[in-house]
Amino acid sequence: MIGRLEEETKWLTYAQAASYTGWSVAYLQNLVSAGRIPVYGRPRVRRFRRDMLDVFLTNPDMAMRKFRAEKERA
Repeated sequence: MIGRLEEETKWLTYAQAASYTGWSVAYLQNLVSAGRIPVYGRPRVRRFRRDMLDVFLTNPDMAMRKFRAEKERA
């Protein structure tokens, strides 16, 4: 049961990510537009990965390096 709950909350919408980080949705949108935060999916279905947000909150540069490395492997 806990594993399923963790899987369901792994991907966050803009509103969920804003609540999780304490930022506004508009601020997140600005970060995404500037390419300064890891975000996944197509423009109309963007999602944030909770684990990447955790890294981003402590070390934004490392989060972006990790994100770019993931994209290169895909």
